[in-house]
Amino acid sequence: MKKIKHIMAIAVIALAPALTQAAAKHLDHNALMSLQPSPNVKDAEHGGVGIFVYDGMNSLDALGPMQTFSAAGLKPFLIAKKAGFVTASNGLKIDVSKGFADVTKLGILVVSGGATFTAAQANDVEVLDWIKAIDKTTVYTTSVCTGSWILGSAGLLEGKKATSNWYRADEILKKFGAIPQSKSRYVFDGKLVTSAGVTAGIDMSLAIIKKLYSKDLNNGKDFTQAVMLDLQYDPKPPVFGGTPAKSEKSVFEGMQLMYDMFLNGEPPYDAIKTLKIHDVTGDLPEPTSSSSTATEVCTPPKTWHAEMGHCM
Repeated sequence: MKKIKHIMAIAVIALAPALTQAAAKHLDHNALMSLQPSPNVKDAEHGGVGIFVYDGMNSLDALGPMQTFSAAGLKPFLIAKKAGFVTASNGLKIDVSKGFADVTKLGILVVSGGATFTAAQANDVEVLDWIKAIDKTTVYTTSVCTGSWILGSAGLLEGKKATSNWYRADEILKKFGAIPQSKSRYVFDGKLVTSAGVTAGIDMSLAIIKKLYSKDLNNGKDFTQAVMLDLQYDPKPPVFGGTPAKSEKSVFEGMQLMYDMFLNGEPPYDAIKTLKIHDVTGDLPEPTSSSSTATEVCTPPKTWHAEMGHCM
């Protein structure tokens, strides 16, 4: 019995360095929560994490990254062309405290997407000039969903690998000189980071967080898991789908036709025509008016809201 105890004692002594080394691979909770991003994108030198929003944008394109970056302690904030209320495509009104005049540099820029109103932003010289100026000093310049249309119009996708919302993504990305990666959930190309549609902005934000907090001794995994646990981020949708490849063919074709009709109407969709999205859709019959688009696309009890650019 004494011999067995002696052998066990020797084994413990022998294994002690290995056990200590294994424990050292993870910071304790206090050290983990005290980590600062590297580079520190939220400090005054970098300007913080700013999310560009505008009337008609998809609320989750902005609020998904905002909640995720907030959980990581990065203190994100919203920016509009001018400070004041912005109304998202779902009718959500958001009071935005900062305008372009208040923000001259950012550590991270996030550009949210939408539909017709996004195309309008992509043709707004003031918006494009501001984005190009901000991009000069960012650590990461990013887009969610069709926010890539705005980055593309600013010339920031030229020669870059990028993804976007699934809708005719390859054709539209090629228009901007990008190298399409439309099957990817998010794509890094240097400091340019683009994500697929809407919910993909959360995954993109987590991927950025993992890079910023890589000094957690586990290449950012521990800190990112802490953020995911804070959000209880473990999506399990009730049905298989969410991408063209995972959707029934009839569902995909129906949704694409609906988007074609929606994005190719007459005024107030002149911005879409300027973006020339209609050039890649083939020979589709164009509605004679925005009201006819509503008749063909909206299913009762939903009705067409021209100011939002979709059914509600």
